[in-house]
Amino acid sequence: MAIVHYFLAEEAELSEEEIKEIEAAKKRPYVYDEDCPPLTEEELARFKPVENPREGIIKLIIET
Repeated sequence: MAIVHYFLAEEAELSEEEIKEIEAAKKRPYVYDEDCPPLTEEELARFKPVENPREGIIKLIIET
């Protein structure tokens, strides 16, 4: 499982169906398993906050 982030251009126009899909995705719970358990408060504290969140994003491009 992975968390996927999409960034839309400000001028992007979404259909009603796309808006509904985004709203439904916001309500879905995180799913953890034994390979990917939730982090403890101590583990979370080791992350360094970034002023601009977009600077902290690593872009992965997979060509098929």
